[in-house]
Amino acid sequence: MDETCSGAREPPESPAMKLRAPNAFVLMVLITLAAAVLTWLLPGGEFERSSQEIPGYGQKEVVVPGSFREVESVPQGPWQLLMAPLKGFHDTDGKGRDAAEVVGFVLLIGGAFGVLQATGALVAGLTWIARRAGRGAGRYAVIPLLMFVFSAAGVLFGMAEENLIFVLITVPLAVALGFDTMTGVAIPLIGSQIGFATAFVNPFSFGIAKGIAQQEPGVGFGWRVLCWLVCLSAGIAIVLWHARRVARDPARSPTPDVDAGWRERFETGRERHGTFSGRHGAVLAAFGLSMAVLGYGAVALGWYIPELCALFLVMAIACGLAGGLGAGRIADSFLDGAKELAPTAVLIAFARAIFIVADDGRVVDTVLQRLAGMLEGLGPEFGTQAMFAIQCSINFFVPSGSGQAALTMPIMTPLADLLHIHRENAILAFQFGDGLTNLIIPTNPVLTGATAAAGIGFARWFAWMWKPMLLLLAVAAMLLYLSPFHGA
Repeated sequence: MDETCSGAREPPESPAMKLRAPNAFVLMVLITLAAAVLTWLLPGGEFERSSQEIPGYGQKEVVVPGSFREVESVPQGPWQLLMAPLKGFHDTDGKGRDAAEVVGFVLLIGGAFGVLQATGALVAGLTWIARRAGRGAGRYAVIPLLMFVFSAAGVLFGMAEENLIFVLITVPLAVALGFDTMTGVAIPLIGSQIGFATAFVNPFSFGIAKGIAQQEPGVGFGWRVLCWLVCLSAGIAIVLWHARRVARDPARSPTPDVDAGWRERFETGRERHGTFSGRHGAVLAAFGLSMAVLGYGAVALGWYIPELCALFLVMAIACGLAGGLGAGRIADSFLDGAKELAPTAVLIAFARAIFIVADDGRVVDTVLQRLAGMLEGLGPEFGTQAMFAIQCSINFFVPSGSGQAALTMPIMTPLADLLHIHRENAILAFQFGDGLTNLIIPTNPVLTGATAAAGIGFARWFAWMWKPMLLLLAVAAMLLYLSPFHGA
């Protein structure tokens, strides 16, 4: 769906569009080249790892503080760069660098939504919602309501890959309500990542960080709830401001060409499938039940990508049968939907290649060691803010929340003690740095995948998001400064 990947025709160039966002694949290649250059400039280094029991999570490989040593560097040349994208699909070296499941997840999501779209139920349902909401002030209520739901999912189970599902719903909904594609992408992404960054339940990054820092789960609960509400309010305000701006003047949208494509698809589907019918209702009931099962499975049963993939296969069949599609049409629609998201799946592997190059060059631990060294000599106030900045930087190389917790918290915890920084503040600095910057780093496969699926691409998203990102980071820094936890 990404115009940078699918070859879709673009509108005539206007003066305002002369500075175009680069092709998404070109951008990923350039960043990978920069990571390769880093492997020639920095010495190799590594920390020792040990297995540690994390309460509520099990065994996790964590770094050993003070164990850093320089090792022989492995500069990444042209041949390594050419192999990195393939490793981005699947790498079995035991370091958790396997993106094959995410790639397969994207293709199966595309297939399932291909069947859902073929029934006409999604278009009919969105048309019904748009008519009910109208073009007045009532339609704006959809934004805070959905963002609250997505943010709660981020708090509860760290919703990430699921954004690849919901962006295919929120984008056409936003366009139908008179907003734009950027609004539709921002609703689930900003909502879920704010929840992830301020989580007080999520057993993954939050739970692991708590376990490594040896802090009781309930400590700081009330403050984190307040942080969540403050940050979520800021996020909702950002999206509402943009949506109102576009609704009043569609020319202000940064994605006019993509909006036109979604609008044309919506109108075509409405003409083809007519008004909302009982059959459409049966399809949406099957879809809604699937989403309820997804939420229960993710929260109560610990489901992850394999289980969700199975659920979407069942959903595709159920929606197809409820919509009156025969077996052959269900299969054809499934393949057509998977084909549309194929560029997104490939882009995820290219984004993953950035980390592969840095890690194979043995510079990830070197970067962490040097950044952590910058904290020495700082007091609690400056030290907490510097720790926040360092976690933001590390997230570029290690976008996995649980992976970053295992890599950084064993180092940041003793550093926090030395600098008289309360461990709760160290954990919160990690959460803010890890969660919020997921909204702008190209190494986050969910972000690159969701923006590609929506048709805007990472570069155009970044051009829009960097200013709101500064506001969110400023709010997070303020909350760290006002934290009731001071002193080690």
